[in-house]
Amino acid sequence: MLAVFGCIGLGRLALGMLLPSMGTDLGLSYAQMGMISAGNFAGYLGAVFFCGWLVRRFGSRTVIAFGLLAVGASMILISRTSHYPMILALYVLTGIGTGAANMPVMGLVAHWFKACSRGRAGGLLMMGNGFAIMLSGTLVPLLTASQGAAGWRYGWLLLGALVVTIALTAATLLRDNPEGMGLQPIGAEEHTGHPGSTVNEHRRLKHRAGCWCKSPLFSLFSVSPM
Repeated sequence: MLAVFGCIGLGRLALGMLLPSMGTDLGLSYAQMGMISAGNFAGYLGAVFFCGWLVRRFGSRTVIAFGLLAVGASMILISRTSHYPMILALYVLTGIGTGAANMPVMGLVAHWFKACSRGRAGGLLMMGNGFAIMLSGTLVPLLTASQGAAGWRYGWLLLGALVVTIALTAATLLRDNPEGMGLQPIGAEEHTGHPGSTVNEHRRLKHRAGCWCKSPLFSLFSVSPM
């Protein structure tokens, strides 16, 4: 949860709170602010293409830790610059670090939890995003009110320092799989009936109904204001 909190919640979603005051202070146009956000997504997409190779070569823990470190360091550097090209380049680096950290974290769920527990584990993992939004939504307005035009700089600095702390924590505590520690994946064995049994048919119908309920909710993201 902390890794998602840092790489997605603070590295990407906090931008919505920091960008308006930063744009006003630096005189950025809407096009430039849009490019900063787009650069982050481009960096994320680029990192996703290489995540599998990096994890196979270096392991999930190393990739996650360095990804978070890239996110935190780039956020801290953004707080120290006033030039649009540098901000854009640094936030592309933030996106690369976000992708490098986020994708392996999702993969760890499959290693550490059995199939019957992965849904709950994934849900708890994504709670990190919500906590990050709550933190940035509370902290950034306070900094803007107390520090004036420079409030966005303190926001990037503090949030970046927090992500660096999370990176060090991940490097210390994360493990690629439970077997390396003599443990078993978390969760009870799932007992299923015969492929044509009533139990399996009920589960298929329940899953299908859940998909139909969720699909309209996700569709709303495409028409909701950012």
